[in-house]
Amino acid sequence: MEAPFKTPLFASIVTTAATYGVIEGAAFEVAGAAVGFGIPFLSIYLLTQIIFHLAIIVFLVLASDLFVVVGSEERLTRVNIANKVTLLRISMLPSILFLIIAGKNFAVGPILLPVLVLTFMTDLIDGKLSRSRNQVTYMGKVLDSVSDYALLIVVAIAYVVYRLLPPWLFIVIVFRLFFQGFGMLGLLIKNRKVEPKASLFGKVAIATTMVLFAIEAFRLFSPFGLRGILPYLEYAAGGVVGLSVLDKGWFFFRQFASRSKDVLSQP
Repeated sequence: MEAPFKTPLFASIVTTAATYGVIEGAAFEVAGAAVGFGIPFLSIYLLTQIIFHLAIIVFLVLASDLFVVVGSEERLTRVNIANKVTLLRISMLPSILFLIIAGKNFAVGPILLPVLVLTFMTDLIDGKLSRSRNQVTYMGKVLDSVSDYALLIVVAIAYVVYRLLPPWLFIVIVFRLFFQGFGMLGLLIKNRKVEPKASLFGKVAIATTMVLFAIEAFRLFSPFGLRGILPYLEYAAGGVVGLSVLDKGWFFFRQFASRSKDVLSQP
């Protein structure tokens, strides 16, 4: 049996993660130096970037058995295009976080806004690519869920700390994400397995939150420019996320009830 670190898949994983890390790190260092971040801040970012991408590589290698196409059960020998797009969204987390942190003291709006839009757009691109090319993999499903939740939580925390997001909306968004996580954990404990499935409300809630976060970034250009309209957008986003909690709660209730019924009906 070929050693895992000698397989084409291992090489593809390392190449993909390392390429993203190097390109993003270099771009951040150049942009940061131009804005005037300073050597200490840039050094901390670079260290975080290296550690984060090494962690991505370790996770992907340890979970490499999930690089299997759903349906055909074909095992991939390389990271496919759809998974690469999803990994791009995950790999952008350190850059986004540090840009938001820097936004308190530096004019990073012109940099952060396109970065956020590009990152959020990958959430639409990877799904279409995987379906159109028959590249839906078990790893892709896991990465898609992880990337969405991680991205929203990181941005939400940074936004509320720097007062770009009202605390009540932060609580609603984080509650929705943790509610999803604990519900899936409960199903995993009961059924011994669980497959991430996105509902229509869930997709709309995530898309609405991402759009709101991108709009909130405009406040880095002008803190008062969107004061009149932002509260209405925040209430609308909070309402959508709240409805998605009810929808997900109903889903979990049916799943647990169905499981209990099956157990009771067994001879």
